[in-house]
Amino acid sequence: MVENLAPPSIDPYIARTQYLLPSDTAATARSIMRRTGARILPVVADEKTMKLVGIVKRRSLLLLTSTKSKAHVAEIAEEPRLVLAPGTGLREATQEMLRLDEWYAPVTGPRGELLGIIGLEAAMRYMIESNAQALSNPVEKYMTRSPVHVEPGEPVYKVWQLMLSRGISAVPVVKKGRIVGVVAEYDLLAHGFTRPTLEAGEPRKGPRVEEIMSTPPVTVAPTAPLGDAVREMLRRDIGRVYVTDEHQALLGVLDRSDAARAWLQP
Repeated sequence: MVENLAPPSIDPYIARTQYLLPSDTAATARSIMRRTGARILPVVADEKTMKLVGIVKRRSLLLLTSTKSKAHVAEIAEEPRLVLAPGTGLREATQEMLRLDEWYAPVTGPRGELLGIIGLEAAMRYMIESNAQALSNPVEKYMTRSPVHVEPGEPVYKVWQLMLSRGISAVPVVKKGRIVGVVAEYDLLAHGFTRPTLEAGEPRKGPRVEEIMSTPPVTVAPTAPLGDAVREMLRRDIGRVYVTDEHQALLGVLDRSDAARAWLQP
């Protein structure tokens, strides 16, 4: 199939999603995210109108202190930076998500009712469906080089500090020059980590990175076609792949935003 000159609207890619009510607890949101792997959860006013009133992100839950562990969703929900309407062009939606650095956006109807969510994977799926030209280019053309990393024996709180300071949602784990695992926000959430590890005073050492990291890391060669990386991210529902040489030395990282930008490039 030849790449379509007129990308479709977002409509075929709107995904149904679980949602929260303002009276739900943070524990409920955490449980849903752990079980489903959701990265954001929309919050609706009630189940009759389904009017969107906010969203809860993984990071919002990770930032809760111990005193807020029983907070209600109404206390932690935030206003979405981007809300899309049915019929919005996929290219336009992708451009806005990248501009705002938002991988997901809720979609609402004319009365503000929640219809679903759209993510950058929509652009990635369209790339595959339309056989986008960028898919044949090597991964190294689009990857971010020399990503920040941690070692297996470091305390977990250092990973969280890196995520906050760098604005990233996953950190590769490197041992003796080779990538051996990954710690993502989901790993922190699944293991129950929250803000208390970063509160005033000397951070407690706690568990080490190697105790919670996901293994094995998903890697590709720098010369691999972008299409291989895109398909792997979609198949595994992961946010990124790491680029390594033949010895598993870490060279770079390619995430969903990199793939989406590759599609938008002329």
